[in-house]
Amino acid sequence: MPTKHDTADITSRPRNIILAQLPEDEYAALARFLTPVELPLGMRLSEPNRPIEYVYFLNSGLISTDAQSEKGESVEVGLIGREGFSGLAALLDQPQMSHSVLIQGVGEGLRIRSSIVRDEFLKGGTLQRIVHTFIYLQLVQVTQWVLCNRMHAVEARLSRWLLTAADRMESESLNLTQEFLAQMLGVQRSTVTVAAGELQRAGLISYTRGKITVLNRAELCKVACECYGIVSSSYRRVLKAGPDGSVSYVV
Repeated sequence: MPTKHDTADITSRPRNIILAQLPEDEYAALARFLTPVELPLGMRLSEPNRPIEYVYFLNSGLISTDAQSEKGESVEVGLIGREGFSGLAALLDQPQMSHSVLIQGVGEGLRIRSSIVRDEFLKGGTLQRIVHTFIYLQLVQVTQWVLCNRMHAVEARLSRWLLTAADRMESESLNLTQEFLAQMLGVQRSTVTVAAGELQRAGLISYTRGKITVLNRAELCKVACECYGIVSSSYRRVLKAGPDGSVSYVV
């Protein structure tokens, strides 16, 4: 739901990496239409085969893109943090998509009508170049996770997911349930319980009801499949940290 502010403050840049990196004229063209919003856990940003009315730029939190079967079963195919936004299909002249997009990590961000972002995107410039790089990152994730879901053991996949979510959230503590993890990984809850228990006994994570904390990242990386390293290397290559701690796309 919207916050008490009607529009974004044009004088200060948001934490969203894309918006923060835009030149003044490109940011100003969007800023007057941006509305600050809270993003609670489970909030639906777009539904399968429904018009994508809004684009959501994250300042914090975690967006999950889930592929769904006709029976309502789902598996996660992508995670987005403050490096990106939801509603990408609308910028590509596709008003809807077959996936479900929802908030899996509580945060806040900025909402704007997709038609406005699309108009600015089509003008070219920095926004278009950054969005193209963001599309590349999404493709890297989706293609690697297809292989991962087919080829790798649950414990390795769970480790990969926890590390990826922590990276996108920029926090080692994640509020989620085993039921949610089972849904994201496309397995039974009992299977996740066993895998999470093994990681906890090894001292790599701590798990209390509804919260998982990464305790030993280095060792968890060893348990995770190579998919984590492959995707992470792409993110490191196109997202560079500055001396002041800021992060920007290489475009």
